Order: sequence, then structure tokens, then C-alpha cells
Amino acid sequence: MSAPDSERSLRGLLRDADAEHFVGREAELDAVTELLDADTPSRILFVHGTGGIGKSALLRAASRLAEQAGFVIEAHDARTLQGGLEDILLQLAGTEPGPRFLVLDEIDHLRSMLAPLRDALLDRLPQSARIVLAGRSEPEQSWRAGGLPSILIDLSLGPLADDRADLFLTQRGIVDPQRRAQIVTWARGYPLALTVAASAQGGRLDVGLEAHLEERLTAWLAGHSLVNIDREVLEVAAIARIVDGRLLAAALPGRNTRELLRRLQTLPVMQTLGWGSSMHPVLADAIRTRVKTTSPNRYRQLVRRIAEHLATRARLGDMDALVELSLLIEDPDYRRAISNEPSRTFYADRPRAGEFEEFGRAQGFDRGADWAELRAWRERGTEFVLRRADGSVMLWVCLIAISQLRDPGPIAGSQLAAAIRVGASPSRAFATVALFADGTVEEHEEVSRLASGAFMRHAGVPDLELILMSFPEPDRRPGPSAIDSYELSDVGTHSVAVSDFRPHGAVGFVEAIVLAEQGFAPHEPGGAELLAARTDPGQQERLRALLDGVFGDSADDRRLRAVFEAAHFGPRRSEAALLEEFHVGRSTWYRMLRTARERVLAHH
Repeated sequence: MSAPDSERSLRGLLRDADAEHFVGREAELDAVTELLDADTPSRILFVHGTGGIGKSALLRAASRLAEQAGFVIEAHDARTLQGGLEDILLQLAGTEPGPRFLVLDEIDHLRSMLAPLRDALLDRLPQSARIVLAGRSEPEQSWRAGGLPSILIDLSLGPLADDRADLFLTQRGIVDPQRRAQIVTWARGYPLALTVAASAQGGRLDVGLEAHLEERLTAWLAGHSLVNIDREVLEVAAIARIVDGRLLAAALPGRNTRELLRRLQTLPVMQTLGWGSSMHPVLADAIRTRVKTTSPNRYRQLVRRIAEHLATRARLGDMDALVELSLLIEDPDYRRAISNEPSRTFYADRPRAGEFEEFGRAQGFDRGADWAELRAWRERGTEFVLRRADGSVMLWVCLIAISQLRDPGPIAGSQLAAAIRVGASPSRAFATVALFADGTVEEHEEVSRLASGAFMRHAGVPDLELILMSFPEPDRRPGPSAIDSYELSDVGTHSVAVSDFRPHGAVGFVEAIVLAEQGFAPHEPGGAELLAARTDPGQQERLRALLDGVFGDSADDRRLRAVFEAAHFGPRRSEAALLEEFHVGRSTWYRMLRTARERVLAHH
């Protein structure tokens, strides 16, 4: 029998309120239920996700379920554990009888001690015990060896869907639907940001309130304000999703960026992502909005420098740089069409064995006249899929460089005719087939947006010029997008949709959008176009003339120019010959060549 309300402790009241306000994690609670099942082989639940995503709240909900199932709850924060391995094991030793439910939050603070601690717990805990771990980083390689996957549930925690975020705010007393919608957009599904915004006084979000929320969010995420960090460094990290030393130097020329980057990377609001460090997305949104509103000219200049740097890297073959460049687009129509912002509902993946045939049967493609040719495409091209969160396929795509099309059937024959019609470069144009599963218009638009980024990665040519796309089931294709495209219906048995990025290629196309949004004119053809061809004598001469304006007379500039000319002019030489001529190692040679090329590409 429960105690009367007047006799309940404040701790009990807190637990009840926490349980009442916990929403939107049905799938995650299913994983907890699986862990608690008496017949499950699972013994460890590893929860990971960025700061503010709701890991600690999920651990409390898991503990409530475990307590109801008869487990003895032992919850610890790794930041409070002291000493070496044996000292920590003593602090984790249980004293109460019954099956143990050991919860360990903030495990990133254990660093290299986590793996030996895990092994020690596996040796010492009985089979009836369960372990729940939570941190920002996903399990490293040792968690995938020695039979651990058979007892491990790997749970990646993502943002709440918009409807669950709206319910979250409703349960916290936000009754105005317009204000809830505004907060949902601002918080991007992060429970911590939703909590901060819901607890703020006032009505609509405005510049003053957003600045206040930025301060509160920073304090919650970092545990302190960021007043000791250079303001412009934070602004660069907020504008560019990923920051490294080269990008920071391009955005803030003349600064000691090595030391600035080191200090930035130590902040709790930063995490490793891809080739650099990334700021917590909700905090980045808050800082970016403030800078854009209060210092618009500084914002414009920072975006321009970041965009030009990323475009240079992309033209040198860095696919990730093109992805990051697309994320600087602000126009909602273009963002829906080509930005590579992660989706809450879909993700790109490679198809599994036998999945294409299964997908074809489920969606009726195997009954179409093109089925045999589609199966043949898979043998020559590169394929990828877009999946729903549950793993089911929503879109299958196969791409082939025009130069690689062989023995054309009806689809490929139409693609080749279209390529000839538009004057496509064989090496910078791709023939593509896309099969959409049944779905809503919104679903088709979303997977089309994500497919653009996946396409660039799989094509391996960031500065491609043309995409020629066929839809064997045209009734299921998405509607028109913001990308300049047109339809060729008289090139064979199949119409072909053409996305044309000429004259500057896909990188120049995206760069021009970003620059135009900030009030800057697009660049005229420059070093990128001259680097593209080696056989045109006229281009070779123009490239030589361009070098006079790129490199000066200093010893470093003369050496960089010599490296560039050795790689781009005259007879081709082997790598070994070049290394011997310049008396350098392989890594030094490619670092110098990259620097020289970036100088040329940046000269407009």
C-alpha cells in the first residue's frame, strides 16, 4: 500500500515527476525490456549519444523498470569514481542481496580503464546481473570481439521526433501550440534543449531570449560559461559543423589557430566527428542565430571564408568537404534538395546480400519489363540504399559513369542518347537508376535529399557535372526539386531527368548558392577549371600564367611552385622519381603538393 501524498518524501515526489515526464523513447524502453527478460542472452546495455540527448533520463527510466522486475538498483556516475581499477571495483561492489542492475553513467571519463573494468565485472558478476553503461562515444573495437556481441545491446540514442518533442513540452505545461512549435524547431529534438526552453520565462523566442537560452544551455552542457574561449573561435565552430586546424586558419587568418583549436577541443560541448571536432548541434544553432542577428557582417565574412576553404578541399577530391559545404546552405528549398543534414527518419547504407531481389518482389519491380536490365546494372555500377529507421529499404539507387556503360538495354540506351544530346563529359557525368518504395510525398522528398549526399560519396567525383537519372516506375518518383534540372523525353524508350551543374561542376554549384545567400558574387572559372584537363595546350598555358599570380619569390613559394609544376607539366614521372628529385619522403611530398594545389584553387 502506497503512502499518503502528505507522507511522501521529496525524493519520491521527484521520482514520480520524472516518470510522468519521460516520453518518446518507446523503442529504447523495448531494448531495456529485452535486457530484463529472464530468457534473454543479453547482459549489457551500452547507451551512447551526444550531450543533452537524454541518456541519463533513459537510465533512470531503465532503473524504474528494473526495480519493478525485482532487480537491486546500483547507479553510479563515473565522474565520482576514484583510484585505480581495484579501487573502482570496490566502489561498485554491491551489498544488498538479489539480482544486480548496475548502472554506470558518464563512462567516457573512464577512458582506457573502461575495457579492463568491463572484463573484471564480467568475471565477478553472476549471470543474473545486468549492466547498463552510458556515454557519448560508441563502443570501440574490443566490444565486437570475444563473444561480447552475443550479450551486448548497442543502443544509439538520437533526437526525439517532432511529435514526441511536442508531447514533451505539453507535459511541462507549454499550452500554446505556436510556442511549442517554435521551441521544437529550436531544440531539434534534444531533450536538454527542450527542458531549458520550457523552463525559460516569457513567450516567443526572440534575440534576447535566445541569448539567455544559449547561456543556460552552455552552462548545462559544459558545466560553466565559455568566457575564457575566444568568441570568434566559437562562432566558427558554430557555423562549420566540423572544424580542424586548416579550416580554422582559413576562417581566422593571422591567428594562432593551433593553440585556439587545442583549447576548443577541450570543451565539453565539442566532440570528435569525422575529420575534426564538432560543437553540440543545439548550442551551435543558438550561437549561429545570435551572430547572424547581432553581427550580420561578421557572420557573412565567416561563412564566405569557410565556404571557399571547403570548396577548395572538395575540388581536390575531399568528399567530406563537399558534404560540409552543402550544410552551409540556408535557403529551405535548396536545403531540402541537396543539403546533407542528417535525417531523423532515414539513413544511407549499402544493400545486403539478396536484398535487391527481396525489395523488387515486395514493391512489384520484378514484374516490370526492365527487371532483367536493372539486375544487370548492379553488376557494373555502384549501388546504395536509403533505409527507414526500422531498416526497411525506401530507395534503391545504382550509378555508373557514362564512360562505363556497356551493352545498353532500353534504360542505358536512353541514358547514352541523353548524354550525347547534352554533351556530357564521360568521366564527369553519371547514369543513374532510382527505385522508390511506396511512401508518402514527404518520405520521397526526404530520401531524395539524403540520396544527393550518398550519391556524391559513391560517385567519388565531387566536382561532377551531370547526373542523368531514370525512374523505371515514374509514378513513384518524387516531385521537382530546387536543383536546376530538365526532362528529356525523346531520347529512347525511357525519359531521362538531367541535373546540370555546369560550367563549374557540383562544387561550384553549391559554393555559388552559399556565396549568393551571403551577398557575394560567384567566382569566375579559375584554378579548378585549369587543373581539370592536362591535354589542352591552351589550358596548360593559362595555368602556367596563373602561377605567376599565385606564387611569389620566397624560397618556400619557389619550392611549392616547383612541386606543382613537376606534378602538372611535362612528361609524367613516377612517385619514386619525384621523391628522389625533391629529396623528401612520401608524406612530405603530398603535403607540399596539397598546399600548392590549394593555393592555386584559392586564387580566383
